[in-house]
Amino acid sequence: LVAGSLAVSCSALKIPSGKIATPISTVGSAVHRQTLHNYMNVQYYGDFTIGGQEIQGIFDTGSFELLVRSTRCSACAHPTPAYDHSLSKSYEKNGTLTKHVFGSGPCISMKGYEEIDVGPLKSHGQSFWEIVEHKIQVLDTANFAAIVGIGPNFAYGNQDKTLLMNFGVKEFSICLQRTSGSDGFMTWGPEVTADYKEKNYARANVIGKHHWVTRMHNVSFGKSPLNDNYANVPCTGGGCAAIIDSGTSLIAAPGLALQQLSTQIEPIMEDCSNMHLLPTLHFIIDGTELTLPPEAYVMRVTGEVVEADSIWDILWFKPKVRKVNMCMPAFMQMDMHSQHGPIWILGMPFFRFYHTTFNRETKTMHFARAAPDCSAHPFHSSDEALIALNAGAPKGPMDIDVRKIVPPAFSSQIDDSTDNNVDL
Repeated sequence: LVAGSLAVSCSALKIPSGKIATPISTVGSAVHRQTLHNYMNVQYYGDFTIGGQEIQGIFDTGSFELLVRSTRCSACAHPTPAYDHSLSKSYEKNGTLTKHVFGSGPCISMKGYEEIDVGPLKSHGQSFWEIVEHKIQVLDTANFAAIVGIGPNFAYGNQDKTLLMNFGVKEFSICLQRTSGSDGFMTWGPEVTADYKEKNYARANVIGKHHWVTRMHNVSFGKSPLNDNYANVPCTGGGCAAIIDSGTSLIAAPGLALQQLSTQIEPIMEDCSNMHLLPTLHFIIDGTELTLPPEAYVMRVTGEVVEADSIWDILWFKPKVRKVNMCMPAFMQMDMHSQHGPIWILGMPFFRFYHTTFNRETKTMHFARAAPDCSAHPFHSSDEALIALNAGAPKGPMDIDVRKIVPPAFSSQIDDSTDNNVDL
């Protein structure tokens, strides 16, 4: 999605068992590794408590506020438990109503304050928004009831401290396992030292005030764009703005860029039989070339696609006839512009191949190679190390139920702009 008190301290870093392969040294702050449960490979959600009630939420680097589906919404479908302020002993009313606009529809929310807990982390008097009315189709069937914004800064026009600020968390990381149906992980706090990251991970500077956004150049299929300048390559010249977004199910890009990419790739067979012939996707993130293999950008559509008009319409590489068990590139069209150029969203497919660390204090992101089990490995690994890293990794497409796709989302302060210009 793209929109909008103190951490428990300890003397040594708590190391999760058997998942992170990189060296970890003692760091004087709490670290909590949280499981992100996988639903249909397009929704990854974690457990937290609000006012003593356990709620499931998407931990979303593309937004910055906490929104939760509420029992105040009498017309809402509640496929999972909704937040009920009347059951809370810590709820404080504010009553301000506002409109949040998401890629799949708007919602009306009421502001309040609550106690929020994620593992050992606790925030008292945390500002949040209760969803009291919405037209967001995916929420009617979603396995989550909240959107937990973990953007790098304050929300637009709002000086209430974010959850990250109140937790005292300056750094966190996210990775999604590659096997279909497997869970992901979010780590609150540093997993490795700053020196280790600088030496072994790829670094990108955050250039936005409100979003985890960086510069992207030269997107192409099948040919490294580093030393080649040829036609029909998106993000040349001044480049594009790339938001690294854990809350968006696919990759989103401007229609013109997707049209350019369509000239570089052969049609994908409906049964995925030519996946082994498909090219690698290359792109440059803040000066460093990154790649995504076909396993990252090809999806196999499942579910009743004929009923998914609103989602189907934003898919770019779609055939004229909708079918189940059909393969296609996992791209959505989103035509938004910013002061840093056209906007791209690198969503969940990105996190299956890059273990990504976000630091709101240094305004940086660091990318490590992610093994299929999410262990982080040096970015500049040798060819032999990369082969070993990916040994046994799934080679087929990711199965996607289009009805469950979570589109990009922008806060109302952005989406109400009539010229589609976004201040990132």
